[in-house]
Amino acid sequence: MIEPFKVHMPASVKDELLKTLFSGYIGQGKKVDEFENNFSEKFNVKNVVSLNSGTSALRLALVLCGVKPGDEVISTPYTAVATNTAILEQFAEPVFADVQYETANISPESIKKKITPKTKGIICVHWGGYPCDMDEIHEIAEKYKIPVIEDACEALGSKYKGKQIGNISEYTCFSFQAIKHITTGDGGMLAIANNEKYEEAIRRRWYGIDRKKRDADIIEAGFKYHMNDIAATIGIEQLKYFDSVFERRKKIVERYRAGLQDAKNVTLLENAKDRVNSNWMFAVHVLNREKFMEYMKANGIMVAVHNKRNDGYSVFGGPRKDLVNLEKLDRTLVNLPLHHALTDEEVDYIIEKVKNWKG
Repeated sequence: MIEPFKVHMPASVKDELLKTLFSGYIGQGKKVDEFENNFSEKFNVKNVVSLNSGTSALRLALVLCGVKPGDEVISTPYTAVATNTAILEQFAEPVFADVQYETANISPESIKKKITPKTKGIICVHWGGYPCDMDEIHEIAEKYKIPVIEDACEALGSKYKGKQIGNISEYTCFSFQAIKHITTGDGGMLAIANNEKYEEAIRRRWYGIDRKKRDADIIEAGFKYHMNDIAATIGIEQLKYFDSVFERRKKIVERYRAGLQDAKNVTLLENAKDRVNSNWMFAVHVLNREKFMEYMKANGIMVAVHNKRNDGYSVFGGPRKDLVNLEKLDRTLVNLPLHHALTDEEVDYIIEKVKNWKG
């Protein structure tokens, strides 16, 4: 069976990990500092704070934005549920904007309609690694003086109009969860534009304690969100392989797009030239999705519906009726296998079966 995802874990991690495990120090230490420095240099992103998950990065970004109980945060309903449960953890309300059918990203036009005096943040998710319309989103945010949080947990290495994701908004959240481009087992990174907010993030990830100052007062509540040296050691080694993993995924997607551009009964997503997709997922629109998934499985190919509309969950209050594009997309979007270990022969076989799908 051809799997939809696969963990990337190079054998070279073993020796370095064993050194850390028996070094006598496995908490947050020099390896965490080294991983942050290497990440910052690799992706030309300053002020990065490593954390125990991408979810923690989202929650911490909301805290730094000053989101409080009763506030509203505009977000996408088509994402991993953690994007929006992080808002609930601040006792704030997720306000769902519609998505673009062509990209699965949040719609700037819909964001405009959702602004209220209670709006204290906008979260945009680069779905599958394809950057959102950041110029339009920032135009709205600047008009209303609302901070933007980029959920780039699927977008490591993506670029928007020549700018590296991580250098555009006030806050950018990355994930090193198991099946991401690189993994630390689990982990995250928060990039912060403002230097003072960066210093606050450093404190808040460790109970609000300023570890640089002996006997320092604790001036705000914090969390236990730090990364440890075990995860950081894995991350340091993983970074060495990022370029090859990124390039392989790019080649696979190019092969998919070339092979499926004239396919009947499937529609490819947008692929604008002004942005670079990290290609964490490759999705298509199909009619009769459930039957398509059964057909692909019968042919030894596991396809996946990676997200469900978040507004459909009871914790968010149930489905909204004004999300027209979401309603359509939620019935047709499906992900084809995409990971570094796929062979050209496997990709060609998948293309063949998709093209033979009769709908």
